[in-house]
Amino acid sequence: MEAIIMNTRFRMSLLLVLLLGLMALPAASQDELLSFAAADCDYGGNLKSVEALDELTVRVSLCNPDAIFDQEMASLGLSIHPREWMDATGGTGDILTKAIGTGPLRLVNWDQGNEMVFERFDDYWGEPSIEDTVILRWNSEAAARATELRAGTIDGMKFANPDDIPVFRADPNFNLIDIPPLTGVYVAMSNFFEPLNDIRVRKAIAMGIDRQRIVDNFFPPGSPLTPDFVPPAVFGHIGEGGVPGFDQAAATALLEEAAADLGFSLPLDAVVDTRSGESRDLTLTWRDVVRGYLPNPGIIANDVAAQLADIGVIADVQVVESGAFIASALSGNEPLHILGWHADFPDASNFLTCCHGPNMAQMGEPYPEVYEPLIAAGQVLDPDARMEYFQQVAEGMASAVPWVPFGHAGSADVWQADIVGVHPGVLDGTEEFSRLEDPDDNNIIYMQNAEPISIYCNDTWDGETFRACHQVQESLLDFEKGGVAVIPGLAESWEVSEDGTVWIFHLREDVLFHDGSTLDSNDVVASWHASADCASPNHTGRGEGFAIYLSIFQQFINADQC
Repeated sequence: MEAIIMNTRFRMSLLLVLLLGLMALPAASQDELLSFAAADCDYGGNLKSVEALDELTVRVSLCNPDAIFDQEMASLGLSIHPREWMDATGGTGDILTKAIGTGPLRLVNWDQGNEMVFERFDDYWGEPSIEDTVILRWNSEAAARATELRAGTIDGMKFANPDDIPVFRADPNFNLIDIPPLTGVYVAMSNFFEPLNDIRVRKAIAMGIDRQRIVDNFFPPGSPLTPDFVPPAVFGHIGEGGVPGFDQAAATALLEEAAADLGFSLPLDAVVDTRSGESRDLTLTWRDVVRGYLPNPGIIANDVAAQLADIGVIADVQVVESGAFIASALSGNEPLHILGWHADFPDASNFLTCCHGPNMAQMGEPYPEVYEPLIAAGQVLDPDARMEYFQQVAEGMASAVPWVPFGHAGSADVWQADIVGVHPGVLDGTEEFSRLEDPDDNNIIYMQNAEPISIYCNDTWDGETFRACHQVQESLLDFEKGGVAVIPGLAESWEVSEDGTVWIFHLREDVLFHDGSTLDSNDVVASWHASADCASPNHTGRGEGFAIYLSIFQQFINADQC
């Protein structure tokens, strides 16, 4: 499988070169238009080609329709960067820590371990930032964030401790902003490890966890528990079925049956990596990052481990640094681990393709009974037909039991009462700090729950990172402030073919990047090419496998070169 990135002037000559078995990537001058394409649609992905038609027009062609493509185009996993910056950094190194975006704020300093400082970008194409400066800080402890808020050293904080929510709500000095439970959390099981590759063991683990207990004891009041990982408010939620419910006696019996058949000892405290044959301790890993879906990660991890011990599964609970944890989990290297999802867009596909695509390794070898109807749900446009496919996904989950979802946590952010323009980040990391005003000074200081992993969101899906990226970078489309409706972004308009496979985006004129260069269609092509094509020299990032791109398009072009 090959991708072709070319300028229109030399298209025929390059095709001749390709027929001879060679590959050429000529440097494009200012007046040349770039494009890239898969050789055909048999490579397993849904992106067919991306072409710069003129300086401000980009055509994206798909192999099959995508029911929520407009929502996906608003993701910062497809944000646009200067082509020259992509080439200069090779898609890694400085691009991970020094942002050159088009947003209303520009990153002027990242004091790693301490804070990020953003300043107003005076040449922004849209509404300029109200305040001169925005400062983003972090602390993993909700109590520490609350202490700083009460002391007046910060203007707002992410994720109040559930016990503090009613206290802040009753205090007129603060403005508590409820975040709806567009979240899901789960214990994942990687079938790369024996005996987790046996359905009886996975079912036993699912039945050994009292999910209602966790929601009742550790989630904010009103957080629902459903058998589906997809929240009730999201299209595609299935209210019945899913993984088996809590039954410790049945769980113990299943484990004993599997142990007798497969020859492993109980209690189960070790696993074997089927890829290497190496034995290792059974671990339950997590990252020390409070998220909307996981308000008390350490407490919940230890409670899950204690419950599993009651059925004879002894997992060593380990906390892993956030970036390393995500990279390892996505590769299927964490036997048991706790993760979750906060909606990037309001559709079941967003909650499921994150982890269950045909080329996603987080649960080990992907499950066809899950990913086949999931892909089909994304490629039909009729809502009723989509719901039928999501029902099949739920049935596949019940059959395979790749994870144990347990609840949809709501959350709340808290601001000083005098901050003007406060709005919820309904979708993950979408707060617009440029729209806030502090009557007392010329800055906004916000404290979130963890440090961003990088400032290159094309190769991460970490919410704390997305919040930082959202201030400086933009995609072709966007979501309305504090909501979920799709609005124009860097593209001021777009049109779609009748069959839903061809999208033409018309870029805004005179949009400037923070380095003073002007946005054009080649920047779009180059940014997408870095994510889409393993043969691109810029397909590097920070090692998270361009997971957002993969969740949208299912496979990379030239995947054998990744």
